[in-house]
Amino acid sequence: MTTLTPEQARAEANKQLAALYAAVTDWTEALFDQALLAIAGDGRPFSANDLWQVLPDTGRAACGLYFASIAHLRTPQVLIRIGYEPSVNPRAHGKPVNVYCLTAPGRDYLKQRQAARAKQRKQAA
Repeated sequence: MTTLTPEQARAEANKQLAALYAAVTDWTEALFDQALLAIAGDGRPFSANDLWQVLPDTGRAACGLYFASIAHLRTPQVLIRIGYEPSVNPRAHGKPVNVYCLTAPGRDYLKQRQAARAKQRKQAA
């Protein structure tokens, strides 16, 4: 077993994360954006559990990566974490998942992403 320096371990972790994020396709991101706007566009609190209820075939890993990508945005701040609830995933054994509220700038950001995708599709046609 090879011992890695902290820099090497960080580089390896970043490489693995990049591969995971690359697996979240534009289609998956668009699907999650649409579902999130439908579920939380009115300011109602939500969690990944809500998305899993309506998009079970997208997989929990993709959902987690999607949330990580938008939860860590600072400009605009898309989500505000307001609490926790038990996961509905039986394999998680009740592990808590974050409960969020979608911010007004976050709602605008997701709508802008939708508009940009529509424009890109139109130009490609």
